[in-house]
Amino acid sequence: MDPQPEPVSYICGDCGQENILKPGDVIQCRECGYRILYKKRTRRSNSFSPHSIFSMLQNHFLFHMLFCQLYAYMFSFTYTSVYAAF
Repeated sequence: MDPQPEPVSYICGDCGQENILKPGDVIQCRECGYRILYKKRTRRSNSFSPHSIFSMLQNHFLFHMLFCQLYAYMFSFTYTSVYAAF
């Protein structure tokens, strides 16, 4: 059985009353009937963990190394080596 989703708290755009809505509820203020509601900010942190920062830096470093190696390989063939056979 699926767990029930948590109700979400919204603020009325007209009277400022807090409304708690569940999925399927009508989007309307229970006090004044206004139909524009704003979602409250979550308390969840948006900061990165040290592990995710290290992972991003590691991926960037590996991409940079591969790009530099490819660039060096592509431009290792100089005009002198191409025309040396003639």
